This record gives sequence, structure tokens and C-alpha cells, in this order.
Amino acid sequence: MILLVDIGNSIAKIASVDKGRIASIARIGSRHLRTEDDVYIAFKSLGIEDPQDAVICSVVPDLTPKFVCMFRKRYNIGHPVVVNPYINTGLELAYRKLSALGADRIANVAGAHFEYGKDVAVVDFGTATTIDFVTAEGRYLGGAIAPGIVASHLHLVSSTAMLPEVELVKPTQIVGRTTEECLQSGFYLLSVGIIDAARAAVSKETRIDFTFIATGGLAERFARFSNSIELVDRDLTLKGCLHLYRLNKEEA
Repeated sequence: MILLVDIGNSIAKIASVDKGRIASIARIGSRHLRTEDDVYIAFKSLGIEDPQDAVICSVVPDLTPKFVCMFRKRYNIGHPVVVNPYINTGLELAYRKLSALGADRIANVAGAHFEYGKDVAVVDFGTATTIDFVTAEGRYLGGAIAPGIVASHLHLVSSTAMLPEVELVKPTQIVGRTTEECLQSGFYLLSVGIIDAARAAVSKETRIDFTFIATGGLAERFARFSNSIELVDRDLTLKGCLHLYRLNKEEA
């Protein structure tokens, strides 16, 4: 059994691979994981007993070595694949500072390229909203990073005395007539506007008509707001991890 581990700021997704396909996915909170023992206990609670290999995609630098050590000591996996710009990605990474390129963004564009094989923009709805562009030829062009919708909402509410929490839904009308309606309208325009603006600007800049694919934990919730998003693939990051495993272990 191969394990795919996608470590985010709030949640770590753990998937098993059976017969070359992602078979099951579990989620654990990542904020409370402090030590290698914490990681092992979380894995044991999921009934994970004897994986043969693993891929780690992490945006939490402090947690990455704890997962690596846990796999080495507890499961005797000497060299789990750690997603970073210096492994074999199968892509041309046109990024000026590779060391600053996040593992999740690498896995996303790898998944998009090998799963769909066309000009793709990946919109990842998470703590941050990221948009990354990869061509059909496998050239990663770069992207954009913006505050995530939920994080922005919570920050705004906690930073002001008069603004309440609201349900983040598509408003019935753009011009709100209550504070709650105005907030819903504003966050709707924020979530949709960045995607539609990115599509127009990047199409003009690159002369490429990208297919926009949404992923991330909030994808299904917010992707339907935008006419630019054509597909939702919540597990694209994990699919990218699997492709990276094949490139770095199986094909090697």
C-alpha cells in the first residue's frame, strides 16, 4: 500500500493507493500535531498498519520532517517522496525562485497536467486561494495567490466591531439592503471576481484559453459561483502526488 499525505495548515488528507488508483481518503487535524509521536498516533487511529511507501506534500515546514521521521522509524520507509521543486515533476517550472514554490501548487499542476493534458488553470480554494497555470506541453507558468474567502471573512469579522458573521452563499441580489446582504454580496464578488478577472487578464497576457479547474476543501462550495470554472476535482492534489510518485519511484 502506498500512502499519499497532503498536509495543509488546518487539515492533513491521507489517501491509500490500491491497484494504481486512490482508494480511500481520511482527514486529520494538523494544527495539534506537534511531534513524531503525535503523527504516529493519528495514523494508528486510522488503522494504518503496513504501508510500503509514501508521498508527502506539505505546506507546513515544521511538520514535514516529523512525517518523514515517522515513516522511517515506525514503518521502515527509508525514502518517502517529499514533494518539492527539485524532484522529477515531469514539468518545466518557469518560476524565478523555485525554493519558494509551494508543494501543494506543484502537486496541483502535476495532477492537472497528467490528468487532463491541456492548458489548465487550477483554482485551489483553501486558507489561501491560489490560481496556477500549466500548459498542455507541461510548462508551469506561475500563478496568483490571494487571501482565502473563509479566512478573509473571519479576519474581517474579528477586526471590526459592527460586522457580523454571515453565511457565505450566493446573494439573491448584488446590491444588499442589510449589512448581512452587503457582506454576502461582497464576499461573492470577491470569490467570483478574482477568478473571472484572472481568466480575462491571463488570456490577454498569454493568448491561451485555459480550462479552469477548482480543487481544495472549499471547491464545491464556491466553484459554482463562477462561470469561469468548468470542472471541480477535489482530489487533484492527491492525484498529483500519485503522478509524482510514479515519476520518482516507479519510472526511476
